[in-house]
Amino acid sequence: MDLFADDGVVAELEARYLSAGDAVDPELLLELAWQMRQRDTARALALVDSAQASAGLAALPAAERRRIGARLALIRAEAKALFADFDGAAAQAQEALQEMLALGDMLGCADTHWLKAMIANELGDRASECVELERAAHYAGMADPVRCGIAHAATAMALVFTDLEGARSHWAEHLGAAQEQARSPSHPALLSWSDSFQGLAALVSNDCGSGIEHFLRAHAHALSCGQIKRAINAATNIGVGFINLNDLASALEWTELGLKMARKTAWPRSVGVALMQFAGSLRQARRYEAARPLLDEALQLLAPMQASRQYALAMNTLAEVELACGDHAAALERFRSVEQRARVLGQKDLKWQALLGQARALLTMGQGGPAMEAARAARDAAQTRPVQQVETYQLMAEIERAHPQPLLPGMKAGSAALYFFHLALDVAADIEGYTVPSDLLEAMAREYANDKDFLRAHQYGQQAIAALKQAHDEDFTKRSIAMHVTQQTERTRAEGEHLRQLAKVQAERADSLSRTNAILEQLGSIGRLITGNLDAQAVFSALDRHVHELLDAPSFFIFRLNDDGQSLGMVFGVESGELLGSFEIAVDDPRSHVAYCARERQVLVIDGEGTGVRLPGTAGSASLLFAPLLQGERLLGVLTVQSPRPHAYGEHERAIFHTLCAYGAIALANAEALQRQRQAQALLIQQEKMASLGQLVASVAHEINTPLGAIKSSGKSIAEALDHALENLPRLLQRIEGPVQALFIQLIDGARQSTELLSMREERAAIRSLSEQLTQAGIGNVRITAGLLVQLHAQHRLEQVLPLLRHAEAELMLATAQSVAAILSCSGNINDAVERVGKIVFALKSYSRVDASGAMHPTDLRQSLETVLTIYQHQLRQGTELVRRYEELPPLLGLPDELNQVWTNLIHNALQAMGHQGVLTIGLHRDGDTAVVSIGDSGCGIPEAIRARIFEPFFTTKPIGEGSGIGLDIVRKIVDKHGGRIEVDSQEGVGTTFFVRLPLTSIADGTPSQ
Repeated sequence: MDLFADDGVVAELEARYLSAGDAVDPELLLELAWQMRQRDTARALALVDSAQASAGLAALPAAERRRIGARLALIRAEAKALFADFDGAAAQAQEALQEMLALGDMLGCADTHWLKAMIANELGDRASECVELERAAHYAGMADPVRCGIAHAATAMALVFTDLEGARSHWAEHLGAAQEQARSPSHPALLSWSDSFQGLAALVSNDCGSGIEHFLRAHAHALSCGQIKRAINAATNIGVGFINLNDLASALEWTELGLKMARKTAWPRSVGVALMQFAGSLRQARRYEAARPLLDEALQLLAPMQASRQYALAMNTLAEVELACGDHAAALERFRSVEQRARVLGQKDLKWQALLGQARALLTMGQGGPAMEAARAARDAAQTRPVQQVETYQLMAEIERAHPQPLLPGMKAGSAALYFFHLALDVAADIEGYTVPSDLLEAMAREYANDKDFLRAHQYGQQAIAALKQAHDEDFTKRSIAMHVTQQTERTRAEGEHLRQLAKVQAERADSLSRTNAILEQLGSIGRLITGNLDAQAVFSALDRHVHELLDAPSFFIFRLNDDGQSLGMVFGVESGELLGSFEIAVDDPRSHVAYCARERQVLVIDGEGTGVRLPGTAGSASLLFAPLLQGERLLGVLTVQSPRPHAYGEHERAIFHTLCAYGAIALANAEALQRQRQAQALLIQQEKMASLGQLVASVAHEINTPLGAIKSSGKSIAEALDHALENLPRLLQRIEGPVQALFIQLIDGARQSTELLSMREERAAIRSLSEQLTQAGIGNVRITAGLLVQLHAQHRLEQVLPLLRHAEAELMLATAQSVAAILSCSGNINDAVERVGKIVFALKSYSRVDASGAMHPTDLRQSLETVLTIYQHQLRQGTELVRRYEELPPLLGLPDELNQVWTNLIHNALQAMGHQGVLTIGLHRDGDTAVVSIGDSGCGIPEAIRARIFEPFFTTKPIGEGSGIGLDIVRKIVDKHGGRIEVDSQEGVGTTFFVRLPLTSIADGTPSQ
């Protein structure tokens, strides 16, 4: 990942981003955001948000997520720095650095130190800036020579104003080697910094023409690789170069360009510096009132960077404007503030400017002594800069002329002013290629004339004239250089414009390809949507929606070929948003375009103004497209789109329509196939259900015959007992007295009210015990009497019935009571038998019920299982032990009749697997938001070799005639329809358990509980 990639790389990233759709790789988002951080900071941050929220990021390994996260944090940190939040930027950059160090990401470490150097530069901390740049170069040197070279070029730029020769040595030592090792020696990011350093060094050395040329190249390179901050800086420095060449028009043009670029970014530092440079150009053009508000705005924006050189320069420029406007006191205070900042920064050139400004302000205020002190301090600050010394000595001479002072020892001149003029002249004479200012020579001529030394006055006057001529020549040269540079600039601009036009053409071509690609992607998505839909009406609606999205089609019609193959029926028609009624067209109709398209099975295009072609019930259309819906050679129907606009359907539109027709044909064919499959499946399910019912008929018939036999037998017994009771009861009541009658009635009531049921074993045990008690009580015929008392449920009331047993009519009372007991017992048997038959009938009705609506109903799984078990009751008695393990569950939405079919198949298979001898276990429990029904048997188990095939249609291990092989397939499909799944656990020799998992649904609101 380049520190700054060129526009071609970014264009490729953009193309990949556009083609990725919604599923964008987080790595791609990161790369694009990284290259957008200066091109479009707001978009870069938006891409960072998208990358952090992407599902793809969460799926990456932890180390990769951390690496991407650290780089995304670095983008946020740079955005904070660009918008002057330096504390936040530094803190976030430090966090990113710790993460990158932990991950061993060398390039990440290099880029973080680069950002920290940028922050230090903005804050005016040159020492920290150089340290961070050195670290950036160190880490980049291991992986990227281009980054390493940029760091060294930035280091050289940081040294220019404090150590020009040291800066040049550093650049020569490091940058050349880095360029040789770079992946591309002409990488624009590296060239922008290389040219920026050389341009700055040339400007400081007063080689303005060369400086401008370097900055022009730096500006172009910076723009081409997204370094907007560097491009703004280059533009303003070009303006400075033109100021030094006295081409104020070009200076204003370039500094204004830099300001316009800066304002687009809204970065405080860039806008502030650009305002300062533009205001400097206005000052040189003596447009002070225009410059002043710009400088005030610049200082406001640069306030967070008060320790920086840029802030001090802006203050110095404002002081110069104030001095020119006559606001001497304010200028003096501002110059003093600039001096203090220059001392802290170690900027000798800035310190000299501030001190010289103070001297000039004090001179205009009439304070000769303080002015001279400031001038002497300025002279000391300019010790290594001869040109500045000349200007300083000239000012000192002007101060002496305005405020003469006695000659000090060692001053060999007619006056102190002449002494300083000669010092300035001596220094100027030693500067190679330097032209002595004509105003200096003119001032010396005037001073000698005042001293009555007219000969020297004449000599210096002549030299002043020559210097003025030379200055005019140099000014002409400078203007020529400026003109040459301007011409080169215009040529460069013309070439750039040509390249931009070429790029525009390429961009338009790329845009066209992109649009085409987007349409193809859209068509692909539409195709997946349409062909994935298996409902004909839904297919029609989808085609209608997408036809209007992609084509000019106010009218859209779909015709289907009828079953007779002789006519076409309009199954969908819309015109201007209104649905139309259906109608039919004969295939052999010679007047119909729809019929023609169907007969010829080819696309039909009608195009032209005023054709007014109409379908029945529609307005006239000028452009019409007809296409057949074909599945192989089979005609399904015809699609047509129509527009009132002539020439609405070119090749592009026809291709789109043809594609939509192909998708429509596939979808309709799939819908038809699904309908046939559903009909066949429904028939198979019904056949399987009827087969299951047939298997149960014999068991159900036997199960009903048993209680019917009991009813018949009990009815006969009741008739016999009733005859006996009616015969004996009146006679008995006449023979026994009142108290005995009461005991007799209590005996009968006890037998009637008792609900105790005894097994055969319990009954025999009760008779034996009661016989022993009767023997002890002296009652005769104990065996018969004990049996009769047990039938009357009086075995526990022996003390109560003993008076009856000792009565003279005891035999008649017991015989009569036995008849009544028989009537009661048989009545109970009849009730039990009727209830049993009712249960069987209810279960059979519930099982055979068919709900044709297909609507889900609240279903109690426990009741559903018990319905099927009731039907299988007879088979379960033949040697099968039934174990129920139920939990209480809420009802779920389901199809009860189809779920009954599931339990029937699984229980029937379980019974067959055990040969009706074993343990059948039915379970029902909750697992989270799922109801689990388990049906297990203790049979032979399913061999592992065939276990995977048991749900295949028509696969069976049963003998011919016993199984169709579709039972478990039907079970699986029914479970799938309910949104559940079926699982099997089987061990050979142990048994098999099927688990049916169904999603629980809240009946209260009809929505899934999860």
